[in-house]
Amino acid sequence: MFKRKQARPAVVLDQKQHPSPEKPVRHARGRKLLTVMILILASLALIHFIAVSHTAYPTLTTVNCLDLIRNSDYTKFVQVDHRTQAMGAVQLVDQLLDEQPAALVPVEDTGPQHLLDVYVYGCTQQQQHPTLTLLFKQQGLIQGTLAVTGSNTLSIGELDTTISQDHAMLLQPLQQNVYRQYSWHDNTFIQTVFPGLYPVTSRSEADALQDQANNGQSLPWSDPLISAQQMAKDLFHWSGDTVHATLQDVNDKTAHVLLIQQRPHLEVRVTLTRLVQPTATGLWFVTEARTPGMTLDQPIVNLPLISPLSLQGTGALSDGETTALLFDHTLAPMHPLNPGPIHVSGTGAFSGSLLYTSTISNQPGLLLIESLPPNGSTEAGQLLLTGLILG
Repeated sequence: MFKRKQARPAVVLDQKQHPSPEKPVRHARGRKLLTVMILILASLALIHFIAVSHTAYPTLTTVNCLDLIRNSDYTKFVQVDHRTQAMGAVQLVDQLLDEQPAALVPVEDTGPQHLLDVYVYGCTQQQQHPTLTLLFKQQGLIQGTLAVTGSNTLSIGELDTTISQDHAMLLQPLQQNVYRQYSWHDNTFIQTVFPGLYPVTSRSEADALQDQANNGQSLPWSDPLISAQQMAKDLFHWSGDTVHATLQDVNDKTAHVLLIQQRPHLEVRVTLTRLVQPTATGLWFVTEARTPGMTLDQPIVNLPLISPLSLQGTGALSDGETTALLFDHTLAPMHPLNPGPIHVSGTGAFSGSLLYTSTISNQPGLLLIESLPPNGSTEAGQLLLTGLILG
């Protein structure tokens, strides 16, 4: 009887014959490790490139204010509309700030009004680090101009659009602009009065006249006597046949002229100075015109004056008529809103106010005070001319 063969147990294949599902995971880990190594090598190469580039082209290190002013990119600090505006050449203007580093930044507009924006940047130390600081800003100057004058002041000009066409025809081209002069004082820019009273009221106009003379143009302001006589006609409205002028003394820089009017009797001492060019070819500018004895109690300050303008002084005629008149930047008389005489006491002290409207803000101008004797009197009149800023 045959025995039945026992069935063999099923053969179990080992892992070498049939790979398990974990094998692909190991390959993925290997690929990740390779990627990380490549990234590390790339980073090391980038660091090496940056180090080499930095050595070949080192960046500028700002260690003081001078470096900061010279190397700053001012397009990051000044807003410029690139559609209509362009930043002009940046100027180093240390002379404006008593030799402290400073930069003058102009921004010009290509529109029909040719507007000009002006910025002046300085530098301050904050926590021992230099920091750029905006010190001055004016925007929207119509046909604007800017210049650093020979007296180390900043001159800003713009077209006076309030001048009538009839008046403009009587003016020189520069007189149609109003110029404001700024100087650095107590860590800020303040508008200052140009010391010249005649024939112009600004340093920019005086510079232009001197340039014309240097280029061969004959001007009356090259003679102090003629300059004083012409001022008497233009500002005092003295007629030529009643004016007698005497040159009292003169040197390379200063001259004194005595102006005498017979009817009514006035004796005015005029001081003229070569403000722009103290040489033999320098022009003469009137810097003072007054009679002895008339003074203002409170000097006209540099800050723009606001209407009404208060006047107080001494030396007026108690029995005469005392008046005050303002001139604008073109030396044209301004008509006050409250015309009338100034009150004078028995001792000659005078007081009053002028209510006026300035067609353009912060313009340079003149104040003329006259105290004339009554008709038929032999008493000498009094006069004072001074510069100011009309707000």
